[in-house]
Amino acid sequence: PALARQTAEASHQADDAGQSFDRPQLDSDFVAPGDDIERKLAGFWQELLGIGEVGVEDSFFDLGGHSLIAVRLFAQVKKAYAVDFPISVLFEAPTIRACANLLAARGVPTKEGVDPAPVAAVPEKRFTHLVPMHQGEGGHRTPFFLVAGMFGNVLNLRHLAHLLGTDRPFFGLQARGLYGDAEPHRDLTEAALDMLAEMRAVQPHGPYMLGGFSGGGITAYEIAQQLTAEGEEVTALVMLDTPLPQRRPLTRADRATIQWQELKAGGVAYPLRWAANRVAWEIAKRRPPAEEAHDDAAQFHDAAIEAAFYEAIARYQVKPWHGPLTLFRPPLVGKWEVAPGRWVSSERAYVLPDNDWTGSAPLVEVIEVPGDHDSMVLEPNVRVLAARMKRVIETAERSRRVATVDHWASDRAAE
Repeated sequence: PALARQTAEASHQADDAGQSFDRPQLDSDFVAPGDDIERKLAGFWQELLGIGEVGVEDSFFDLGGHSLIAVRLFAQVKKAYAVDFPISVLFEAPTIRACANLLAARGVPTKEGVDPAPVAAVPEKRFTHLVPMHQGEGGHRTPFFLVAGMFGNVLNLRHLAHLLGTDRPFFGLQARGLYGDAEPHRDLTEAALDMLAEMRAVQPHGPYMLGGFSGGGITAYEIAQQLTAEGEEVTALVMLDTPLPQRRPLTRADRATIQWQELKAGGVAYPLRWAANRVAWEIAKRRPPAEEAHDDAAQFHDAAIEAAFYEAIARYQVKPWHGPLTLFRPPLVGKWEVAPGRWVSSERAYVLPDNDWTGSAPLVEVIEVPGDHDSMVLEPNVRVLAARMKRVIETAERSRRVATVDHWASDRAAE
């Protein structure tokens, strides 16, 4: 992890200054590119990671690769070879050689100027949403399914999957429309239904353990509702700083308190700044959405997925949940104190210890972890999250086993 952080920082610095750094010390030996695909891919990796020399057996993650670099990498791959890969392909092909083999299997010639070889039989893609995050889909224990955040990208959940242990199958659930021509879901119930169908392909029956990061926790909540409606058991439902789909609006009195505090802090110029910001917001609201960029920094339809997600949660009605629910969240941060002990965040939402879930899920347990909304799933904070989350999952497993034994014993006694 320390090496990954160092190389990630180097790649950011290189990106800003156009510099490159020596290849770090890795467990893998340096292996030079062997054909034209590997040479071109090595050039992409060197440019994006800011490393002067990259071997074809070096892991993207060991070199400090992260989500933004992965998006840029596969945008360049698509531009060069007209092949559209999801960034989650890095879980099955984290090296240049593995990526090159995937491209060759799709008919890309290994030598420039040579006619492509016949396209090899490429297995049909098994899933749209489900991404195995351990090699070979993990070990023998009950699987854990985690829905990615609003943008549907599972790459930032890799550290968490690794720290929870390779003995437990860990599957990320990514958004439809992340790549290719598929339309993103605009209905949360339908999204949950499609994700659940793929979950059942690897685990036909419960007990189920699942969760979601940020907005993905709302989809996980709906999946849990659908499972229980079908008679299945959900022993663990985990949310990673998930808000309610529609947050409670600020009262008129609290809005006035915020305006008064801003006026005192901003002085006589505050009303003019407020008016200017309001006019700019109204103009932006009426402006037609810009077309998605298609250059090397393309975001794989992030804007379309974000818009569809907001449309979906605006219509979603939260039903009561009487099963287990564990909410992991970072320390509370408020910007305005509108009453003694009552705070409002910079996003103008009430800061509540349970993210306001108790009204719908009375059994919610809240566990605080270090970091903020984004960094809680990244190094080094993710180590605390993973340790506490692992205890929740293992406790759910033990409780279920005890309940099963007790039920068996009562049946035998009745006989």
